[in-house]
Amino acid sequence: MLPPPGESADHELHPVRRTVHFGAGPEWSLSQLGATAAAMAGVLVYLGSLSRAAGGFDPVWWSLVLLPLLTMLWAGSAAPLLYWGLLLYGWFTLTAAGSFSWWSLPAAAGCAVGHAATALSASSPPGGSFTARTGRRWLRHTAIAFLSAVPVALLAGLLTGRSGAVSAAAYVVGLLGVSVAVWLMRTNPPAERD
Repeated sequence: MLPPPGESADHELHPVRRTVHFGAGPEWSLSQLGATAAAMAGVLVYLGSLSRAAGGFDPVWWSLVLLPLLTMLWAGSAAPLLYWGLLLYGWFTLTAAGSFSWWSLPAAAGCAVGHAATALSASSPPGGSFTARTGRRWLRHTAIAFLSAVPVALLAGLLTGRSGAVSAAAYVVGLLGVSVAVWLMRTNPPAERD
């Protein structure tokens, strides 16, 4: 079948993607905007959990929800990692030293979703889209990352109030686990199978 006048046969092979253009910047696909919205939602869940665990904090912390929107062009850089480093630093400085809160579990879910959404966004150019298969694969990896937080939270709950040496060892083991997970996601991200 021949394409109608003015259209190429390439149009049939590659469907037209809907994009949004903000001023003089690049065009953004709806998939990329969705990933940015998911990253912002992850930050919102994290900050809400932090607020509950810390008993509240300065309202300026809530402005960090907008940072994924402002840095979405730098998704493939170290900026999102530094951003999450700031959020984790906030957890350690705003909550009582030596305390444990079960709010850390929804915070871990927010962290996993926010980081995975940013990493997924970095896997495609701003105008690029993700297939449903790729989205399901990333969702599966994010769920596995969150499920690994559950036994860590249970262990932390058991170790709360124990001797300083045991608590320090638990922190080291937990941080090593997080470091390995972040390294694996950065060096071997879930890709779409051919």
